Amino acid sequence: MKDKINMKTIAGRAGVSVATVSRVINQNGRFSAETEARVRHVMEEMNYHPNTIAKSLREQHSRIIGVIVPDITNAHFAGLVLEIEKILFEHAYSTVICNTNESDALEKKHIDALLSQRVSGIIFISGKRHYSLHDVTVVYVDRRPDNYDTDSDCVVVESDNESGGYLAAECLIRKGCKDITMLYARTMDHNQKMRLTGYQKALAAHDLAVRALEADSVSVEAAAAKIKAYSRAGNRLDGLVCTTDLLAIGAMIGLRELGIGVPEDVKITGYDDSALATLYHPTITSVHQPVRDMARKTVSLLLDHMDGRQKESARYVLPVYLAERETTT
Repeated sequence: MKDKINMKTIAGRAGVSVATVSRVINQNGRFSAETEARVRHVMEEMNYHPNTIAKSLREQHSRIIGVIVPDITNAHFAGLVLEIEKILFEHAYSTVICNTNESDALEKKHIDALLSQRVSGIIFISGKRHYSLHDVTVVYVDRRPDNYDTDSDCVVVESDNESGGYLAAECLIRKGCKDITMLYARTMDHNQKMRLTGYQKALAAHDLAVRALEADSVSVEAAAAKIKAYSRAGNRLDGLVCTTDLLAIGAMIGLRELGIGVPEDVKITGYDDSALATLYHPTITSVHQPVRDMARKTVSLLLDHMDGRQKESARYVLPVYLAERETTT
């Protein structure tokens, strides 16, 4: 019968101690890059995979992090998930991605499933509510939970949405626009509210009238329908601030169907600076969210809390900037 391959086997083949193999696998303690490369080469050569399930049962947790996301098809969310997954993998953690489709009931089911797997932590991307999960570390990224202001014992990483809304509106004002409207989605989460606040402040600073349109959802179809109805009603429009790149694309499609040119007749800004902003034509001026920095900060905070290096609640706001492209030329 074939001998069982274990850490002792790997240690003998790699010429190191069993303790060193354990440190490499668990990514703790001291070892050189050369030693790690040698151990991992032997593990791969012998097709050795540590029994993480047994380990999690002994330690009452696993090296698995749950990532809960409201819509994995959203380019911004998908990019954030990818960065988080890559960084966690560098720290020897696996991820379980849970897509909720913006459903509270499905989100709760995902949480129960993750807890049953003894995950070490949960990252909520734009989570709707604050969960007090005493047995697992939780970090919120991109959007603070709805009850954050009244129940703020949580860790949140977000970008400066108010500044983003101001930068987008100020860009259109600088380009000579006078009739500027904001297009947002009916969900009107905290991020969109802060972007609206920034837009309002920019227009107030230049004594311009504030106008806002509500699309039924964050979709191309909803944005196109809303902007067509608004224009057909005879409303004046020469600038449009959209709270996402997807809404900006929908607005451009709707305006094109009416024979209204972008940026000749209406200048448009999006938000997120996702891949869509450079792939669509004309390319979209968009507020850039620092996705990589958000991911790094989120994982760093999660690991610090899990290891007991940080215990206090905190809110981290990362800066944004405007990436100017063809829709505002």
